[in-house]
Amino acid sequence: MDVDIATVAILGNAGGALVGFVVAVIATRHRDVPGARQYGWLALAGGCWCAVSLWRVVATNPTVAETVYVLARTTSAQLLGLWAVFVLVYTGRRSWLRPTRLAPLLLAANADVLLLLFGQGRFVEAVPITQSGVTLFAVQRGAAYTTTLAISYIPLFVGYALLIEFLFRSQNLYRRQTATILIGTILPVLAAVLYDFGYTPHPAIDFTPVAFSINAALVGWVLFEDESLSVRTVSGDGLVDNLPDPVIALNDDCVVIDYNAAAASALDHPEPDGESLDDLAPGLVGHIERGEVFSFGDSFTYYNPQTTSLTDQSGTERGRLVVLRDVTGQQRRQDRLEALQAATQQFIEAETAEAVAEMAVEFATAVLDQNAAGVFLEEDSVLEPAVISETIENNVEEELLYGSPTDRPESKLWQTYETGEIQTVSLEQDGLDPLDNALMLPLGSHGVMAITAYGSTFATEDRRYAAILAQTTQVALDQVERERELRQSRSSVKRRREQIEFFNGILRHSLHNAMVVIRGRAEHIRDDVPSPKQRHLDSISDWCGTLTEMSETIRDINNTVTASEAERLDTVDLNATLRRSIESLRVEYDSVSVSYELDGEYSVQANELLEEVLLSILRNAVDHNNADTPQVTVSVQQAGDWLQVRIADDGPGMSDELKTKVFERGLSPDQTADGFGLYFVSVMMELYGGTLWFEDNRPTGTVAVLELQRAVTCSKAGDDPQSGDTETAATEAQTKSHNR
Repeated sequence: MDVDIATVAILGNAGGALVGFVVAVIATRHRDVPGARQYGWLALAGGCWCAVSLWRVVATNPTVAETVYVLARTTSAQLLGLWAVFVLVYTGRRSWLRPTRLAPLLLAANADVLLLLFGQGRFVEAVPITQSGVTLFAVQRGAAYTTTLAISYIPLFVGYALLIEFLFRSQNLYRRQTATILIGTILPVLAAVLYDFGYTPHPAIDFTPVAFSINAALVGWVLFEDESLSVRTVSGDGLVDNLPDPVIALNDDCVVIDYNAAAASALDHPEPDGESLDDLAPGLVGHIERGEVFSFGDSFTYYNPQTTSLTDQSGTERGRLVVLRDVTGQQRRQDRLEALQAATQQFIEAETAEAVAEMAVEFATAVLDQNAAGVFLEEDSVLEPAVISETIENNVEEELLYGSPTDRPESKLWQTYETGEIQTVSLEQDGLDPLDNALMLPLGSHGVMAITAYGSTFATEDRRYAAILAQTTQVALDQVERERELRQSRSSVKRRREQIEFFNGILRHSLHNAMVVIRGRAEHIRDDVPSPKQRHLDSISDWCGTLTEMSETIRDINNTVTASEAERLDTVDLNATLRRSIESLRVEYDSVSVSYELDGEYSVQANELLEEVLLSILRNAVDHNNADTPQVTVSVQQAGDWLQVRIADDGPGMSDELKTKVFERGLSPDQTADGFGLYFVSVMMELYGGTLWFEDNRPTGTVAVLELQRAVTCSKAGDDPQSGDTETAATEAQTKSHNR
């Protein structure tokens, strides 16, 4: 049996309905694609249109044909509206999806439907028509049909206009895809125009739904299946094959979708297209993610990854464009600076000039990539090689390695040393093959560093780093010189201290023996001296005891001054020391009133001379008090890790000028007190790491404030597991400075 046009229409619409429904299902699985959901509804409407058109072909009476026609026009009108919505979403204009903007488009799309619904009897009439051997019911329309049809096409034209604008947008990632959608929609539009103008095998058969289904399949394949028409095109627009830096386009799965020649060379793969970047270069993805400078494989090239997200019109990331900038030169400069910084401490810690010179030569040849180097140090107005590379030793005559103002004043080494300026010297005239040039760098008063190379010139960067190396070497040599002078000074001080200790020991021994002899002779004649005169013997005996005790105190002072901090400081019970000092004061002075407040158990970092220090301050408070009964008040206050001993008197007070000069060594005895005086007190407080100052007392008098480092007692140390012993605490105590 021959296949007629009706059978073709039935099969075409059935297939079109199936295609539309399948595309709609596929769209639900690709919701990440821009406009996928909207296109799914569009494909579903197209499938329904084909199904209704199939019903129209098989209609057997006019009433059914007219009803089906209305349904078909209603379905096709929704296609026009859904087409406009899809285009708005696909081109990134979601903000337009508002009722105030969509309502006019949807109203225009349904203009013909509204005409049919409100005037069906007047505008629609189904009549049987036989054509090409087939009799079907065709619908006759009224005069208003052409107008409403034109209005219905407005959303179609709006969608086309938006797609064309999007096609030529500069940042369109889907240009080829957009062009394919535009070209593909020509088929259903052409079929619709032919049908509306009567170019059809039969007036009752409209192949537009079938054409739309074919277009739906094409566009669906482009949207959901063909990667070559989506993100891949981005790299084609963005890559420049002649760029020296590798450029790689990756999709969401880090698969290479495009690349340039430099990338293929870096990845060591002729065609990395479609390969996983992790398989091509393990670890490379991690470097790119961190965005840090790296090198990979066996290459000594360093790259700095620059990543740009490839986003579509909806702002969704579809891939990445990675540019691996070659920063080998920058990295080498940074490595050199870091190496110089790391080596600086080693330079400074060197103990001899030869050690500094050796490090400088090694650094110049190894890190600065120079062929040879040498350090020439001045000794008795002669520059001599301290350390030189083997290349210089083997190729340079010995006489050229020295410089002096008498024997070789023309020497470039000596000229550099005298002028203190960096010079670049050609070695070709001296026949120093294979060395071509030398960079002479002064090292201050120490000498000259020479760096040689095979090349014709020194690059600006090499000169800069060589200058930094020379400055570092000079600083290290300065440090060695200072350490040498310091060792000599320490040795001299040690000898002087030993001499002082020797003569002090003799003086104390002789003084002690003399006092014993004087006291013995005084006691020997006591029986021969009348009673009224024996008070003179008592005075002699007392002064002998005082001078003996003073000699012992001087010995303790000398030991304290010459001892190290760890040796001179110990834990001293402040309360007990204060009580002894106060008791001694009461013995010395009959008319004095001393009150004290010691609320806690206090210990400080000091030594046995603290009692003499406190007694000196107490004596000063009494000696310069013109009251019949001087009043002295002693108290202790805590100030963080410090203890303040406050000794207040009710005397006439002290001028501001005297407060600043009272601790000076040259102050006359009548301005301080008997005994060792306040200069002794200031020296001891400095050795203790403490501070001493004077304040005004109210309403009259002076307050002497002695601030001492608080000691960690055994009980407190036991409570704190991190506390060390008392001696360790004394050693590590920090000196507190005061701006008084």
